[in-house]
Amino acid sequence: MLNDFRFGPGQFTVGLVEFKFTGSDVVAFLQSQSTLDLRSLPAESFHLASFLDPQGRLECYGWLLHDIGSFSYLVPASLAERTNLRLNKFLISEDVTISDPTPVNVTFLLGLVDPPEAAARGTLFAEEAWLCRAPLPHLPVIPEDCVETWRGLTGWPSFDGTDYAFELLNNLRLYDLSLIPNKGCYPGQETVAKIATRRGAAYGPVLLECGTSATSGEIRSFDKKIGTAMACYEWKGRFFISAFLLRDFRVERLKLRFTLNGQEAEATVRYYPLFSGERGEKAKELYYEATDRFKEDHDADAEVLFRKAISLDPAFGDAYESLGVMLGRQGRFQEAIDLMRRLSEVDPKSVLAHTNMSLYLMRLGKIPEAEEQKALATVKSFQSFGDEAKRKEAEASRKEQLEKDWVQRESMFRQVLEIDPEDTLANYGLGSIAVERGNWDTARTHLESVLKSDPKYSVAYLALGKALKGLGLVAEAKEVWREGIKVSAAKGDLMPANQMQQELNF
Repeated sequence: MLNDFRFGPGQFTVGLVEFKFTGSDVVAFLQSQSTLDLRSLPAESFHLASFLDPQGRLECYGWLLHDIGSFSYLVPASLAERTNLRLNKFLISEDVTISDPTPVNVTFLLGLVDPPEAAARGTLFAEEAWLCRAPLPHLPVIPEDCVETWRGLTGWPSFDGTDYAFELLNNLRLYDLSLIPNKGCYPGQETVAKIATRRGAAYGPVLLECGTSATSGEIRSFDKKIGTAMACYEWKGRFFISAFLLRDFRVERLKLRFTLNGQEAEATVRYYPLFSGERGEKAKELYYEATDRFKEDHDADAEVLFRKAISLDPAFGDAYESLGVMLGRQGRFQEAIDLMRRLSEVDPKSVLAHTNMSLYLMRLGKIPEAEEQKALATVKSFQSFGDEAKRKEAEASRKEQLEKDWVQRESMFRQVLEIDPEDTLANYGLGSIAVERGNWDTARTHLESVLKSDPKYSVAYLALGKALKGLGLVAEAKEVWREGIKVSAAKGDLMPANQMQQELNF
């Protein structure tokens, strides 16, 4: 049922507590106190915002609402008292008046193309959303279990405050959802910035994908606590544990064995959000599902999905083409022709749009029009050859410039090695260039020298694995990557760790 609302309109209403701000210094006060940069909050919009203590720990969270000429803060009722204390704690001489907390019901709308009047725009569950003061009469209501699953799989905080934790912001999903990077000073900013620029949070939020349901509790591995399971959600026959996991294990797609409440388990680490709310990504998701249904001869289902994909992304050329081909096979030639005309509009270089149009017009007996489309296909085909030639010329020029850059860098690194043959930066530089060139033996020599001198040089594991794979030593490459993941994760270098995990997944 959740997918019905991910790809269609829906609404749900929640009870929150509202604080209203008035006075000439409201913008300056909120800018200096919250994690939100108010320059990113135009009128008639809302955004998650957190308020921290001076040590960077979360005091309260909620939705900052910017109506025309006024600001409100909407928070879970259970956080009303501590929010009131935090908002007034640093209010000294500013011209700001904060109202008493007032219970309110607000409605979030998802999937709407045309928003109602007096609605504020924002993001919720990684989706475009609208916030209203009252529900819309004829819009479907999203059931509570769907809302909770959607919230849990995208990592958004609860509306009732039950998942609140007086924790460093870096350890929470709110770090990604409520903090605008480089916004300037606010209480706790120095601590949050230091943690972020060093190794990152010791424990951080992830999802653990597994085949069976799980309960909350300590996650242990090798007789050591490595995390805490908070809740479990079911999605498409799989189970996803929301967890706070130790840095060393927070690597996307890492296969993890652990015990939870004394039970052995195996899961795959997944990052938030589990699925995208971006229209283009959702259109692709529908397109691939439609393609599968088409292959299984479920044409009616495939048609519905293709059309939904097009409605989400009206410039999705592949969806027009696939749907048009399917309709052409069904003998629905005029509908197929209309789709191909639309394809030629969204992708003026498409040869297949005219080729298919010619075929379908021919089947309708419209010979002159078919010949015209065939001629256009020929013209665009020649144009594509020209574009391909230009592309190859540009690629050759790029490679020539890259070769010059390689030669210059190699000369510099060799000069360094003449002074110090074990210099890690120079050996890594020569090794990574050799990987790019495909000179696997040379790359291996330099990169092994790097790791001999510095076993914690995390990116060298990634490059050495590629060199070994290039030499056909796949098993050795995988072993290097596994070791590299451990080293990288322990240092907080999650980018090379994730890249090595991707290599292991293929």
